[in-house]
Amino acid sequence: MPTAPLRLSAMLRPTGLLGPLLGGLLACGTAQAQLDHSFYGVADLSWGRFEPSGLYRQHRFNSNSLTASFIGATGSYGFESGVTAGVTLETFYRFQDLRTGRNDNDPLLSRNAFVSLTHRDWGQVRAGRLQTLLFNTTARFNALGNSVGFSPAVRHLFAAGSLIGVQGDFYWDRAIGYTAPKFGDVTLSAMAADGDRDAPGRLSALNAIYARGLLAVSASWQRVRLDPEFADAIREQASQLGLSYNAGWAQVFGQYTLVRDTGLQLTSRIASLGLSAPLGPGKVQLQVARSRALGDAVDRRQQTRSLAYLYEWDSTLDLYVVGMDDRVWGQTVGRSVAVGARYRF
Repeated sequence: MPTAPLRLSAMLRPTGLLGPLLGGLLACGTAQAQLDHSFYGVADLSWGRFEPSGLYRQHRFNSNSLTASFIGATGSYGFESGVTAGVTLETFYRFQDLRTGRNDNDPLLSRNAFVSLTHRDWGQVRAGRLQTLLFNTTARFNALGNSVGFSPAVRHLFAAGSLIGVQGDFYWDRAIGYTAPKFGDVTLSAMAADGDRDAPGRLSALNAIYARGLLAVSASWQRVRLDPEFADAIREQASQLGLSYNAGWAQVFGQYTLVRDTGLQLTSRIASLGLSAPLGPGKVQLQVARSRALGDAVDRRQQTRSLAYLYEWDSTLDLYVVGMDDRVWGQTVGRSVAVGARYRF
């Protein structure tokens, strides 16, 4: 369940999340400070037919077919001691609605909003609104990346409702994350967050990624324990293994996720395979996912296949066509297709 948006005013108060970070910053001294900043983002706009299984089709513009459109800014202050203090502010943008956020319920800074302290020997600490570690690995270890609109791996885990996949949002507010210095070929991360006033509780996650040469492997774990005021308690735990390998002629992806929801008395298993390979002047991206959720009164099965062709016009602009076949047992088949452009800046 999504938690309430983090208020920037709370972050900026000495008693907010920024207070402890400022204490560490001041201890490092202010000599020879160096300020750096940047503005960046993605503009993804497509037109197509969108029809998830069991729902009505829509013909419309879309702003997140391959990558959700967003704009961001980051600033950092570096010190000779090796410490860098930073702030990152990002928001999603919907061209079709001319509004920020993925939907009307999103906060203004809907993508990321955090402050950070980084040291080459100690790692990085972030505090604020953070993208979950489970979403990061799900996006990294599949051919269609972080496409919520068309990636079967992402859709099954984060956009298939509460029966298949995890409950709640893939952004946590009032969160603290830590990434340790790289140990050989392994990167370790941890994250924790509080529930909100209407749903008190704790959210926690761990992640390990091994990357060497052509091979990368990930192991992720996430637990959500919340007690909503007007709903059943959420007791959910998710574990995921991911793999990618560059075989030369193509890069292959695989991931397997197990979700146990003791509140709903459900167990979900999600398996996904993908491939990205050059073809002609562009490249083809293929991803499939198959899921099953079993419980006392539930047996829900879903299978989704997506195929995309991506042409890199230049280093910043991509042109693409993507299609998806989505099937939930007992529901009508959903078929979606979109043609669009993605611009990075």
